[in-house]
Amino acid sequence: MTLEHPDVYERLTDVFRDVFQDDDIVLFPEMTAADVDGWDSLANIRLILAVETAFSIRLSAAQAASLAKLGDLVNLIASKIQQKK
Repeated sequence: MTLEHPDVYERLTDVFRDVFQDDDIVLFPEMTAADVDGWDSLANIRLILAVETAFSIRLSAAQAASLAKLGDLVNLIASKIQQKK
């Protein structure tokens, strides 16, 4: 499978592994919170903050709430990075 935005996935994998303290997490576009042990509302806040820090971007509450799967987050991150250029 070829991932769109592989550079985002690579950095995001590090973020997930740090937030969830699991070096074995493998990200995929259709991944949801149900696929990750410990991904509850508090972990979601920590994850969004870690994403903002790692990618030097800001996500609004509405943007964060609209994300249904990991691929949505990756596309949003890529869009935010592109806007900064």
